[in-house]
Amino acid sequence: MDSSVTDNGISTFELSKSYRDFRAVDSLSLEVEEGEVFGFLGPNGAGKTTTIRMLCGLMAPTAGSAKVGGFDVRREGLKVRAIVGLLPESSGFYDWMNAEEYLLHFASLYNIEAQEGRRRTKELLERVGLAEKSFAPIGYYSRGMKQRLALARTLINKPRIVFLDEPTLGLDPRGQQDIRTMLREINDGGVTVFLSSHALSEVSSLCDRVAIVDRGRLIAQGTIEELRRLAGDSRSLTVRVEDSESAAKRISALPYPAASWSQRTEGGFIEVELRDGSHSASEAIQTFEKLGLEIYEIRRQEMTLEQVFFNLTESNPADGKEARGQGPPPGAA
Repeated sequence: MDSSVTDNGISTFELSKSYRDFRAVDSLSLEVEEGEVFGFLGPNGAGKTTTIRMLCGLMAPTAGSAKVGGFDVRREGLKVRAIVGLLPESSGFYDWMNAEEYLLHFASLYNIEAQEGRRRTKELLERVGLAEKSFAPIGYYSRGMKQRLALARTLINKPRIVFLDEPTLGLDPRGQQDIRTMLREINDGGVTVFLSSHALSEVSSLCDRVAIVDRGRLIAQGTIEELRRLAGDSRSLTVRVEDSESAAKRISALPYPAASWSQRTEGGFIEVELRDGSHSASEAIQTFEKLGLEIYEIRRQEMTLEQVFFNLTESNPADGKEARGQGPPPGAA
């Protein structure tokens, strides 16, 4: 493992988890640096939740190794659980409790002294915007309020590293934005954030680096820019000209290989997309003007994270090793 990963980082080496003949996580090697927001992406059943459970010391790996905050997840599970916070995809609540009782209960589970537990509870309820509702039974809370409370519970032990599994799932746009804002504040406070999410726009806006997994195996990891290049991003150039019969004929005479460009008609314009990345805007302007085409708009486009995700996962065909078994058992997401 890379010794440069510090005590608030995460490092795995060929981490694996098998259920009989099915391998939910297959030889996963990751490096998450201290203080970064790390995105963890993959389709349903890719092994994301299983990986998080192993990294939090809640599930023993079948093979391989991992260190979280400098502690070995196999041999030092209790130490790992003491320094991490986990926000699972589905959080359990005691609906008859109020928010204050709920957080105090979890503070006691971490052996936090009573007065300190009350102080942290008050501070966290203020932080997540639930102070005025702290004495209402949790059973009356909305989905968004429960997710805020779950985030407060995740932070009750002042974790150095937090794991978040679909933290904005099921929330309205305002609730999603509020959670994202709180995650930025948490990270600004020096906490390493490991974020698993299907909301690719969320990952794109929050994460320093990203890992993509599929069928339990690591497909790629790096910055979003690095993943764009890996996915074949050519930063396509789109040129718009007014639609007319003469323009269509002239466009057909463009001196580009057929596989490197395409066109479509939309809203009175013809859009020509130049895809191979070798065209500068000035070269395209000269080429179009030589053909007598008047350019209405020209713009450079980058591959979105959604396109990167689909390109990389679709180019990862299953082999015999990955396809073993009929599917994961319950809870092996």
